[in-house]
Amino acid sequence: MEIYQLEYFIKTAEVLHFTKATELCFVTQSGLSQQIKKLEEELGLPLFKRIGKKVQLTEAGSVF
Repeated sequence: MEIYQLEYFIKTAEVLHFTKATELCFVTQSGLSQQIKKLEEELGLPLFKRIGKKVQLTEAGSVF
């Protein structure tokens, strides 16, 4: 787990939108998505429900 992954998670959880989160984190959409996916794989739990570019926190995401 890396600090930047946590930053990406927090910003995405705040705005609940991948594109807006990428703009605020100054990264590409694919970069942010890959790092969130790696974080989810490391934790063994999905943190977001993906609905197009919009997202919702899962129960595990809310706790995390």
